[in-house]
Amino acid sequence: MYRHILSLLSVYFGGKAHYVFMAGMVLLALSVILLLLPPWRKAVKAAWEKGGWRGIVLGAVHGLLNVLVGGTIVGTLGGAMLVQSGLFDEQHGQVTQENYDAIKTNWGSPHEQRELSVAHYVTEEQSILLFKDGRQVAEEELGAARGSPGPVRPPDASVTADEGKDESKAGGESPIKIKRKVRKAVPQNSVVRGRVDVDIKMNYRPKGSAYYTCYEDTWKLDYTVKNRSDKATEAEFRFPMPADQGTYSQFAILVDGKNWVENLVLRDNAQTWKMPMQAGQTVNVQVQYASRGMEYLRYTPASMAHREDYKVTLRIFPHTKRGDEPAQGEQQFLWKKHMGLPIGSMTPPVIKDSPAAGEPMTLEWDMASSATSLGMGVILPGIKQPGYYVTRLLHEAPLGLMLLAAVLVVTWMLLGRETDLFSLGLLSVAYYLFYTFVAYLSYHLSSFDACFSIAAAATLLLVILYLRLGWGSGFATFQSVLLVAAFVIYYPLAVVEDKYTGLLVQILYWGLALYVAMLAVAQIWSARRKGGEA
Repeated sequence: MYRHILSLLSVYFGGKAHYVFMAGMVLLALSVILLLLPPWRKAVKAAWEKGGWRGIVLGAVHGLLNVLVGGTIVGTLGGAMLVQSGLFDEQHGQVTQENYDAIKTNWGSPHEQRELSVAHYVTEEQSILLFKDGRQVAEEELGAARGSPGPVRPPDASVTADEGKDESKAGGESPIKIKRKVRKAVPQNSVVRGRVDVDIKMNYRPKGSAYYTCYEDTWKLDYTVKNRSDKATEAEFRFPMPADQGTYSQFAILVDGKNWVENLVLRDNAQTWKMPMQAGQTVNVQVQYASRGMEYLRYTPASMAHREDYKVTLRIFPHTKRGDEPAQGEQQFLWKKHMGLPIGSMTPPVIKDSPAAGEPMTLEWDMASSATSLGMGVILPGIKQPGYYVTRLLHEAPLGLMLLAAVLVVTWMLLGRETDLFSLGLLSVAYYLFYTFVAYLSYHLSSFDACFSIAAAATLLLVILYLRLGWGSGFATFQSVLLVAAFVIYYPLAVVEDKYTGLLVQILYWGLALYVAMLAVAQIWSARRKGGEA
């Protein structure tokens, strides 16, 4: 704590931070001693009752000393809460880029699976004219050029039809005619039907003090491929792998039920193979594998390619708890609450939330007679990090302490009680102990509810005993206990309720403002009533 205070002071005072800190401690000690001396208190009271400038000055000094001591108490405890928050954050749920990269390398990166692609080729004989200067011209192109109204330069030769005729007329050597085989592409949309089924099981992986969003996925892809041309072709199949690195088990490619693994050739991170296909022939290609990745998963069909029958189904299973891992086995996935879409992906037309805790969510895209440039995928839900709720509480605790101290002092003044620094300090310490007790209980208890309940009960018991025994059973005791309870129970629960935090905290602020205003109005009416009776 001392180091943190010096670090903060050094920003403003540089090398003189030690002297400033010591001067502040001396001033604080003198203020406490002065406030505790009976002669000083009697002098301030007598001067205030007598009135005049002396009473105003002594009253102002007395008030400033109270503010100094009270502010130091609250500020010190608030700073201690920030230190505790930082220490707890380092030991729980600290996500770092280094650990993220390590998980990505060792476990697997996000999966981007693209569709099977098929290209068709035919081999034909072609007559080629070889000129003496080494130029080559296809005979059919030369013939077409002779019948055209003007000279045409073939794309793969520098000679034109007129040049060829001129060369023959000039008595030059006639070109040599040869035949060679040329491989030509036969463009077509070969994938007729597709079925893609993916089972995703969440498997959050620990690294350092945090858990990272990882999964195990099993793919089954079933395609019907057709040679739509009227020619026998050589078909080149290309199945791209979903990531540049990773592990793929249970990998198999079947063509019409026959294992095709021996025919595979890896090119540019894709499994490729060739096979002849007769005109109109269809084949069934099945691909399956099991792998693992992290964060998100996406399947992308060929851009704007029409498919007669096409369906993609993702089933997402929650993680089953093992050992001291976060309890996710009973989680129920809800689309609007837990899921998101990767950039360039379409919302699934059919969404079936988990029917029960522990059951899979199902997402379906039926793309029959459709074409799209978008993919089908999902950003998978993260996990509440260890100590997530405690970390949030500790982050918000200093603000809660300042609000509590301010409301207590204001209400005590409105109720006619002298500012009680000892009581303010004790209630502030109790509030500080509540948060630190929750934090240290979380090291030994996995249930946040249990940690919160035990710490809240202990704190409220201490507050009730002190105020009841020290202040009696008056209204000031009752309202002080309720204020402490509001900041020990309601305020922390509002902070950890992610979706409604802003609204719940605003309700608390408005309620406190209304209560203070009512107390002020009651005091004014009471003073007027007493003045009227006099």
